[in-house]
Amino acid sequence: MHLTRHAEHRSIKRNIPMHVMDAIYEFGSPHPSRGLLSLTLDRKAIDLAAEDKVRRRHELCRYSGTYLIVDNEEQIVTVARRTRRFRH
Repeated sequence: MHLTRHAEHRSIKRNIPMHVMDAIYEFGSPHPSRGLLSLTLDRKAIDLAAEDKVRRRHELCRYSGTYLIVDNEEQIVTVARRTRRFRH
């Protein structure tokens, strides 16, 4: 997993820790997004990442709705928290 400089700045500014981005990258639900791929930390991804660990599940639930935008070279372009409802 490689972050662009923009993604590094966004993760710091938006207080999204690296271990949360790792969980999203590994278990996030994929959605196409303007020619790129959006990986979202939703309920299903939290269940997979938590592995029945209560503390980890609670921490990841705080970041529910956070998403990564990944390009074709599997670089993370940006990271953000979803503020609006997801539409297809």
